[in-house]
Amino acid sequence: MAPSTVSRALADNPAIAEETRARVQEAARRLGYRKARRPAAEQSGLVGVVVGALHNPFYPYLANRIHDELDALGYGMTLIIDELSESGSGRKLQSLVDTALSGVIVATASVGSPAVDVLVERRIPTVLAVRSNKRDNVDVIESDNHMTGIEASRHLVELGHRRVAFLLGPRNASTSIDRYGGGVAGLREFGLTANESHVIWGAYSHDAGYSGIVQLVNHPEPPTAVFCANDIIAIGALDACRKLGFAVPDDISIIGVGDIPMADWSMIGLTTMRRSMREIGTLAARRVAMRIEGGHDGSVSHTILPTSIVLRRTTAPPKGPKPR
Repeated sequence: MAPSTVSRALADNPAIAEETRARVQEAARRLGYRKARRPAAEQSGLVGVVVGALHNPFYPYLANRIHDELDALGYGMTLIIDELSESGSGRKLQSLVDTALSGVIVATASVGSPAVDVLVERRIPTVLAVRSNKRDNVDVIESDNHMTGIEASRHLVELGHRRVAFLLGPRNASTSIDRYGGGVAGLREFGLTANESHVIWGAYSHDAGYSGIVQLVNHPEPPTAVFCANDIIAIGALDACRKLGFAVPDDISIIGVGDIPMADWSMIGLTTMRRSMREIGTLAARRVAMRIEGGHDGSVSHTILPTSIVLRRTTAPPKGPKPR
């Protein structure tokens, strides 16, 4: 009998025939086997969703979508606000999972996050949403961040921009790394390179976008366009431009990533790269439910969803003749 069948029978998985379950459980009883998993937590039907600080409105939208899909699947949800940046975060999360949660969806994982490793080692049903950990040991649902960067750069260069700056998120976030890598690749298609003094890493926050623009416009050769790694950074950049007297897009073009509802507000009108929060949330909820109900057979999946550009009014050709 396959080990996965034995595991599912011991977990009372309804997908295993009743006769098979009875035989396996009787054999386990005779051998004195005691299930090492977390029976109370596994039966709770409660999924923990780990998100970053809620000042980034992307997270509430994503959490709402995950909640709705989990509810439709018969699961409850609890929201955990934690950037998982501390080395002990994984142990704290493990303790919570051991006592209360059937599974976890993590939307804040950093590259090489120890918290994710702890969850995987404990065989806790875990799915990464939005970000990946660059390891083949856990299910991931994310957007095509590399292509997002390529298409954003293409758009700016095709408008005529040659001095393109980057306002990025954290250096240890796969989203920042992949979007920047794609952005550089997009410039390279046109024989251009990124000016390192025009590349600023920081937080996915309004403040980071604001301070980044202040730094860029005071550069000896300020950029004519800025690729912001998410919409909140871009909105901070727009705010700084308006307060400093720079017209967007006449003086500087700005493009974001995410297409959060705020990006389409009439006072903002942000050109951005759209990713589907609804699809990410739906697929993450379905995947963690599958893991809870079917166990972990050792195989993992990595789903990469396409993005698309949404043209609004924050990008335009630079002033003067279009460069050749």
